[in-house]
Formats: sequence, C-alpha cells, structure tokens
Amino acid sequence: MHVEPLEKLPRSVREFLSHYSMIVLSILTALALEQVALRIEHRHEGQRAKEEIEQEITSNQQLALASLRATRENAQAWEAVLKRTLAQRKDGSGTNESRMAALHEAGGLFRDAMPSLKTTAWDSAISDHSVNYLGHDDLTRYSQLYAFQRSFSQALWDTLRDSAVRDVSQLSLALLLEKAEPEQTIATLNSRMRTIEIMVSQLRQLEQALREARQRGEGQAGAAAEPAARGASH
Repeated sequence: MHVEPLEKLPRSVREFLSHYSMIVLSILTALALEQVALRIEHRHEGQRAKEEIEQEITSNQQLALASLRATRENAQAWEAVLKRTLAQRKDGSGTNESRMAALHEAGGLFRDAMPSLKTTAWDSAISDHSVNYLGHDDLTRYSQLYAFQRSFSQALWDTLRDSAVRDVSQLSLALLLEKAEPEQTIATLNSRMRTIEIMVSQLRQLEQALREARQRGEGQAGAAAEPAARGASH
C-alpha cells in the first residue's frame, strides 16, 4: 500500500483531521480487501482439497469393491477344494494322490486381493494446510475415514502374514514329503478358508464405510448445488 505525502502542511486542525481520516480509511480499506482476498483464496483451497479427497474416496471404494469381489471368487474356489477333499475323507474314496492333487490346486489359489488404498489427496491437504479450510463436518469425516483405512490395512496385513506363514508351511511340507495325511490336509485347507472369510468380512466393512462416505459427499454436493440452481433460474 502506498500513501502519498502531503504537498503542504495542513493549515488547520480540521484540515489535518481530514487528511488523517483519509489515510486511516485507506489503510482500513486495504486491510479489509486483503482479508476478503485471503478468504476467497482459502475457500478455493478448501474446495479444491475437498474435491480431490472425495475423488480419492471414490477411487478407494472402487478398489475395495474389486478386492471384495476377487476375494469372494477365491473363497468359492477354496471352498470347492475343501468340500471335495472332505467328502472324499468321509466316503473313504480319498487317497494320498487325491489329497496331493488338492494341495497342488490349493497352492495355485494363494492370491490375496489386497486393495492399494490411496492417501495422496489427504496427505497433500495436510501438507499444504488446506485441511484448515475444510468445514468441521468434512474434516471430522475425512479424518475418521482415513484412520479407519490405516487400521484396516494394518489389521488385514497382520492377518494375511500370520496365516500365510502357517498355511504355506503346512502345505509345502506335505508337498515336499509327497505325503498328505487326511486330517492335516483338511486342517490346512480349512485354516486358509477361515482366513479368507475374515478377509471377506473386513473388505465388506471397508467397502461399506467408503461407499457411505462417498454417498454422503455426493449428497452434500447436491444440496449445495440446489440453491445455486434456484438462484440462476430467477
């Protein structure tokens, strides 16, 4: 802000107060305009961050849904192997060769569909402080959702790591020895089946949380667009 110096000294108190008032008014006006500009900039930053986070939530929900579908398909394949092996054990038709074949088939089914959940938009909003310009409800919702994502990813990874070490060890041992005992074969297949069921349950909860968050965001966007549409029609 630039203030022009007086060309001559004021000749009276009234003239001095007049010049002084003009200077104060100019400063206050400049400060007010600066605050308005900052608020507009912050509003735009908050809106940009919100749009990017909502897009990331939608993407994560689609990834979780794809992982859930793939895991359910994998569960069906494991269940088929388990049921066939269990039926053979009950009717006495099972042999070491049939159990070895079941374990070979099961070995090709170790494919865990872990969703690669993204946090880029949320991390960027924290890094550039644009989260400070989000609404309280949005900030709370996003914070809770991303915290849930982190806890889910850690819990699922721990489950897969612990079960994989146990199940792969049992399966590979039978294949190395070329001897598959009936009870141990069924126990190995059943253990893996229970792990996959846990994965399905966790993925279903994750997908539901992301879907509800996405729908809530879409609902807020629709509600915000209605007043603007009504205003444009008048």
